[in-house]
Amino acid sequence: MQMLIMIKKQLKLLFRNRIAILATISVPLILTYLFSFSMNSSSTEKLYIADSDKSVYSKQLVDTLKQHKDITVVNTTEADIKKKVDDQEISLGLVINKNFGEDLLSGNTLDIKLLQNYENGDSAVLEQIISGDVSTFKKVVQDSKYISSELNSDNYKLSSQILGDIKNSSNISVADRSLNSGQKTQDEATLRLIGFLVMFIWFVVIQGFRTLIDEKENSTFNRLLSTPTKYSNYLLSKIIATYIFGALHIAAILIAGKYFLKVSIVDNLLSVSLIFAAYLLVLTSITSIIVLFIKKQQNFTVTSSIIITVTGLLGGSFFSMEIAPSYIQTISKFTPEAWAIQALKDVMFNNSALTLEVLPLSIFVGIGVLGLIVSSSLVNSKIKFKSV
Repeated sequence: MQMLIMIKKQLKLLFRNRIAILATISVPLILTYLFSFSMNSSSTEKLYIADSDKSVYSKQLVDTLKQHKDITVVNTTEADIKKKVDDQEISLGLVINKNFGEDLLSGNTLDIKLLQNYENGDSAVLEQIISGDVSTFKKVVQDSKYISSELNSDNYKLSSQILGDIKNSSNISVADRSLNSGQKTQDEATLRLIGFLVMFIWFVVIQGFRTLIDEKENSTFNRLLSTPTKYSNYLLSKIIATYIFGALHIAAILIAGKYFLKVSIVDNLLSVSLIFAAYLLVLTSITSIIVLFIKKQQNFTVTSSIIITVTGLLGGSFFSMEIAPSYIQTISKFTPEAWAIQALKDVMFNNSALTLEVLPLSIFVGIGVLGLIVSSSLVNSKIKFKSV
């Protein structure tokens, strides 16, 4: 009961600094927006297509849409498009139903549909492109059918040749990415938010331990030792409160990212939560050791900022480790950010089972527990030295 009261008091102290709370929540979101949405405004738009017909003509239509240099075609399923539209990950998706080829040759209404949850500028552009290409494609195939009947040639080969000539004359580059079963595309905004979140959450942990520096600067450490409450229990309450404080920040940033930036980051909620929980444990334990060797707030701020910035840069918070030199990739394995980012990418984008993330989770929990033990031992040694 006493421990709960102390934890509650520590949380009240942490929540007093509302400006710091606002900053630690808003900064990762703002950076995600600046690095992803604003800087990539000229990037290609993804068009998700589900081809249920699988005919030579449906493939021709897909190839026609691929010709646009401002569109990246992603082949997937209708169910996946519906989910992405409902989750507001994408604004529009194209479904080519069965019998598309037969309807095309017979002159019937084409059995295609656009799945759309809301309309914005991107969806309007995509809809216009799809409508124009479908009309052109239909006319080409119908004309080819008439010409081939007169020349006794193959309709499909003739239409393919005409569409190919259109493609070559326009000199348009093609970009195509297909999804494997269970995978989802690694959108830039989600990757950015993951990187900034694992970096800036360390600043939240730092904020939780600042009162320990205040005790050293104000010389209140000896007075705390004279109270009936054991200092080890007091320190434990501060560690637990800092951990809860960090967990609430993570939840707030993830929720804000989903609703304000349309970032889907919580599909695998259990796996993501466990990874963040283990990651937060290791940050808390490392900070609990660092704070014991620093006596002034200024030194604590400078030291922690350097550590967080360097490990963030080397850990992949600002850029993907996949494009980094091999020696940087090797160094990154010694940063907690790199392990957290990779584990989160695996469960969110590759649909990796949590059992496959045993190594990073074990490392986080192992270092976290070891760090808390070391921190506790150092505090006990300091108390014994003071009592001598």
